[in-house]
Amino acid sequence: MSSEPAGAEGTDLGGPWGEDVGEVGSGFYYQLGKWELRIAQASVIAMTILVLVSAVSRTVGRPLSWTVDLATFSFAWATFIGADVALRKGKMVTIDLVVERLGARTRAWLQVLNTVLIVIFLAAMVVLGVWLSYTTQQRTFNGLPWLSYTWVTLSVPVGCALMLYTTARKLPVQWRTAKEGQA
Repeated sequence: MSSEPAGAEGTDLGGPWGEDVGEVGSGFYYQLGKWELRIAQASVIAMTILVLVSAVSRTVGRPLSWTVDLATFSFAWATFIGADVALRKGKMVTIDLVVERLGARTRAWLQVLNTVLIVIFLAAMVVLGVWLSYTTQQRTFNGLPWLSYTWVTLSVPVGCALMLYTTARKLPVQWRTAKEGQA
C-alpha cells in the first residue's frame, strides 16, 4: 500500500514545505493547475492592455471608463487564481528567520500547525467570500452597468477554494513527514 495521499501518485513533493504537490502527471489536479496558470496569465495580460488603453484614451482626451472596470475585474481574478499557482509551486513569500534555527522535527510539526491555520483561514474566506458575492449582486460597475460586481467578488471564494484544495493535498504529506520525524 502506498503512503502517498490519494491522487498524489507520481508527484514531485519538492522541498520540506511540500512544494509542487501534484504537478507531475496528467490527472485532474495537474490539468486544473495548467488552466489556473493560463487564466492568471491571461488576466494579467488583459489588465495590462486595459490600463494602457485607459491611459492612452485619457491622454488623447477621450477617456474610456469601462477599461478601468475591466482592469479591476482582471486584477481580482489574477490575484486569487495566481495565489493558488504560487502556492502549488511553493513560491509564496515566507519569513523563516526563526524557524530555520529550530530542529527538523520541530520545524515539521510547526509546518503542520501552520498549514492547519491556513486551512481554517481559507475556509473562512470561502464562506465570507460567498456571502460578499451574494451581497454585491445588485452593485454594478460605473462604466459597465450590465456587469455585476459579484463577478469580481467571486474571485475571493473561488481562489480561496482552489488554495484550500491545494493545501488539503499538502497536509497529509506534511503530517506523515512530521510523524516520521523527517524534515
